Amino acid sequence: MIEAVRDALASGEAEQARRVLRKNWLRLILESHTRELEQLCLAHPDPHDPHILLIRACCRDLSGDPYGAEFLRGQGLRVASDDFVVCFTDLLLAPDTSTKAVIADRARHALAQCEPEDDYPSALFLLGWTEIRLRRDLPRAIALLRSAGDEARLQSRAETLRLAQSNLAFALTHAGVFTEAEQILDGLPAREVASDWERFEGGLPQSNRGCIAYWRGDFEEAIAQFDSIIVEGSPGTNFEALARLYLVMSLIALNRKDRYHNAARLLRGVSTADKHGIPWDTLRRVTTAWLAHAQGQDEQARRIAKPTLTRTGAAVAHALLAELYRVLGDPEPSAQALRLASSAALPRYALVSTLVTSAALSSVAGRGPQAHEQLDRALAEAIPEQILAPFLSGDPVIVDLLNAHAIRGSRHQDLLRTILEKRSRLSAQLAGVLTERENEILTLLRTTMTADEIAAHLGIAYPTVKTHIRSIYRKLGVAKRRAAVQAADNLDRGIGGDSATEAANRQIQGL
Repeated sequence: MIEAVRDALASGEAEQARRVLRKNWLRLILESHTRELEQLCLAHPDPHDPHILLIRACCRDLSGDPYGAEFLRGQGLRVASDDFVVCFTDLLLAPDTSTKAVIADRARHALAQCEPEDDYPSALFLLGWTEIRLRRDLPRAIALLRSAGDEARLQSRAETLRLAQSNLAFALTHAGVFTEAEQILDGLPAREVASDWERFEGGLPQSNRGCIAYWRGDFEEAIAQFDSIIVEGSPGTNFEALARLYLVMSLIALNRKDRYHNAARLLRGVSTADKHGIPWDTLRRVTTAWLAHAQGQDEQARRIAKPTLTRTGAAVAHALLAELYRVLGDPEPSAQALRLASSAALPRYALVSTLVTSAALSSVAGRGPQAHEQLDRALAEAIPEQILAPFLSGDPVIVDLLNAHAIRGSRHQDLLRTILEKRSRLSAQLAGVLTERENEILTLLRTTMTADEIAAHLGIAYPTVKTHIRSIYRKLGVAKRRAAVQAADNLDRGIGGDSATEAANRQIQGL
């Protein structure tokens, strides 16, 4: 393609060079030839041709020069809005969601009217890529990207296929279909050097894996994935910026106070302007407010978060915001954030989050039966993809609700047991007080299981279980099952547990 343009230019066939450029510009961008493409545009006898200017605008944007892209696009908009190059240039460059949505509708029409000189596979991919970012119809985005992958495979377009698959994995991740997303990510061919498009997007595979790990409660794995792609001083958009946001939430989940200062600096590097339809300022504000709360600055958290209550189009951010306001003790803005989150179709993980928040709000309001019903719905939604993060909060309301639910009994007892075991492993306060086996048994004491059933579940003898239970009671300074669970929760929360801690320490010192 590049040689064909060069040959045409060398032969003085300007129109032929223009036709080849028009047909292949999207493919050249996707296949990491942005620099060569822009040089060919500059070498054209008529560098002020509208199509040439628009193609250059896209090259500038991918090269990290949004201002140059804006000016070139303005110079190039001298042709009809339904022109193929105009349509897909606008699709790539439009910053805000509403404009991008209008252009995406126009692009679907343009795809249906594709001419032989138009690049159908690349355009199909770009439309699917756009629909993910608009978040208005994920099933359609997934279908478009599957179709783009099929078309690229049929035409032996390996790089377009790889990009279609990686973005399909992102669409599936965003939809909460984690298992299939991981299968696609596992099958992606590796690249030794990042392509132009990958530098533009910023670490899609690692960001995907990190997001999945976060929502499954594997916070250490999430941090490792995000740390591998975050570059301080980068523009703060696309997947690298998404990694920053989720990294901060993962650090908060693990109470990694040693990294909070750097986390704040990373958040300041995230764009405050929408780009490609992503509401970055809303996402940044919600995460920054969570970080302020984690540092004990609740009034600052409220101030930072307040503007997001008047915005739409960020369902996952509003789900996290609802939980933040609930933890802050502000039920009315929490309910308002829940309404914003539910105004669009929620991915499964965000739905689980809103149900857990709703259950906690119901519990605080004295609506016990409703709280348990909402919690059981959350467990049911969490099962297919093992979504654990919303249940792992150290907040006392959720701790008490989970314990009460375990005693009450659930239709999803296996997942509830997994959550309680995960919570036990995350409890830094209990480390060194109880042995690993004692922690396992303490977790099961939260459920309705008898000592006989615990022995069968763990594959150990009944007398051994009873010995461990007596050791747990001795270390926690209690005499009954319920008191042991309460003492452990006090340690887990770091509140009201001094007497239990002292009793445990006395017992350890006497061993």
